[in-house]
Amino acid sequence: MHHPDFRHLAALLKHLSPGDLADVHTAFNFVVRAHAPQKREDGTPYVTHVIHVAEIVAGWKADRDTVIAALLHDVIEDTPVRKEEIAVTFGRKVALLVEGITKFSQADLSPDLPLDRKIETLRKLFDVMRLDMRSILIKLADRLHNVQTIEALPTADRRRRFAIETLTVY
Repeated sequence: MHHPDFRHLAALLKHLSPGDLADVHTAFNFVVRAHAPQKREDGTPYVTHVIHVAEIVAGWKADRDTVIAALLHDVIEDTPVRKEEIAVTFGRKVALLVEGITKFSQADLSPDLPLDRKIETLRKLFDVMRLDMRSILIKLADRLHNVQTIEALPTADRRRRFAIETLTVY
């Protein structure tokens, strides 16, 4: 696989210190390795998605931890990487952010759920946001990139359901 280029993300991070930029570069290389075997539904390397999410939050002038967590936002769910490894490598705050995004991602947001399940899901999501609002910013950037690439979903029905969920929840 061709190695993604860090320069585009780095150009969006001029607001970070050189040390913070070096940490983001370390996270960038970490996710390139972690997601190496994975592909998106359209066949593109999965890592391009997490890089685009990081670029979105970088464009919002996010801090070091937020950009790193954006890069890592799918590693707990989709790779063998565990929260403890993230904490050791990138710090406890980043690990907690990634864990919050993972909980948010695993929440069942289907519009046809019974009301009590919807309320419980929203309660969990508000708990995640209460711990650190940056997690919702990363989740919004994640959803934005998924909507921008919605044509990659294989069927019109899946695209429609994804669009309805996006309008309903986000």
